Amino acid sequence: MHCLRASLLFAATCLLPVCVLASTQAIRLDERDAMVRGETSGDAAPGPAQLRSRRFDALDDEPKFIRYTETTGWPGGIVHWRYNDSGRPGSIVASSAAALAVIQAAMAKWTAVCNVTFIYDGTSTATPTLVNPSPTFDGVNVVGWQAQSAPQTGVAGIGWSLPEPGPIIEGDVALNNTYNPDLAVTIVHELGHLLGLKHSDVSNVVMSGPPLTSYVAQSNLQADDIAGCVNIYGPATALPTISGTITNGAAGVAGVSFCAQPSAGVSCTASNASGAYSCTVPSGWTGRLHSPMVGSNRIPAQSFANVTSAVTRNVSASSGVPGCNLDVDNNGLFDAATDGVAIMRRMLGFGQSAFAGLAGTCAANTTASAIYAATNASYNAAGYNATGGSATLPATDGAVILRAMLGLTGSAVTNGLGLASEGGASRTSWTNIQSWLNTTCGANF
Repeated sequence: MHCLRASLLFAATCLLPVCVLASTQAIRLDERDAMVRGETSGDAAPGPAQLRSRRFDALDDEPKFIRYTETTGWPGGIVHWRYNDSGRPGSIVASSAAALAVIQAAMAKWTAVCNVTFIYDGTSTATPTLVNPSPTFDGVNVVGWQAQSAPQTGVAGIGWSLPEPGPIIEGDVALNNTYNPDLAVTIVHELGHLLGLKHSDVSNVVMSGPPLTSYVAQSNLQADDIAGCVNIYGPATALPTISGTITNGAAGVAGVSFCAQPSAGVSCTASNASGAYSCTVPSGWTGRLHSPMVGSNRIPAQSFANVTSAVTRNVSASSGVPGCNLDVDNNGLFDAATDGVAIMRRMLGFGQSAFAGLAGTCAANTTASAIYAATNASYNAAGYNATGGSATLPATDGAVILRAMLGLTGSAVTNGLGLASEGGASRTSWTNIQSWLNTTCGANF
């Protein structure tokens, strides 16, 4: 935890352990962090499901060391995380995009010095449960906001498997939304805790903190911070980068934070005011970068194959949602298993409840009502009439859209559908349907 006074001095940090047994019963332990074991009840048996968490806040007085030896850190150095913008004060940071940029810039400082990778999985409504007075596990690693008492500016919590030392399985950071003079200072410190570092006994470093040292307004990693991270994860390895600019016309598009499929080992920083973005990927990575709309900017997904060296890829964004909206969950992809199923269900007249669970990775539209609304708007405007017939039909229009989303081309899209006999159909060949989907729906089939 970071506590930042007006003088840019910091207050203290604390740990509170919780043991979660196989029965999922949470047992609160001593606030002085005594290694007390909870006992199971009934038939609950200890094992891999046993977990322990610690919260870092302003009450801790135990001696600090360079790392928490009770945990081995994040497996493979990979940390998946989500951002919750709820409660963000405009007086501290002006926008969600600006907050993401500060957070990801801090993450980049750690990834530059040790072998860790932060993978952004999009926004979330989950709260940072591991920073509660009685920490709980919810399976989501989240950076969010909450009201805290000044001079505390942030708090972090991590949880790991038993027996110790065990891998970290969850971590949360909560930023103070009532007092935070320097977000960059706070977040880089809390990320150190998230990675498994205690307060250092070396002064004037990012991880300085009571009782052996004092907090400092240090946002740049120092030798001792680097040594701690390398002690857990090893030194940073050179990885290929994908970078470029995202523009809409002549204007840069800021705040685009790409998600990746597959995501393992991929880390992206949000685009800046000029639209410049950057991602690091594992050597040999093959996959896609994609993003929900940012403001009114629609960001086309980008595909890559066998990335082994630096790649420059500039991206041209488009404005607004097309009348033929194939990306109904708003994650930048045209996915048959989510978008395609939702479109087909709307054509078949399914009710709103049938659209639950149809949000893909990094989707902005995650609820049944939002996905239904997106499909309904296009359907009612005849936006899914891919064949140009007198009606929008699931057996023809829905089928060709699904097949295109599945990667089929040519006659494989149209075979067996009887398009030539569909009343009023003006597009019956794949060539014509493909052209219409790409032009009208913003696709790239």
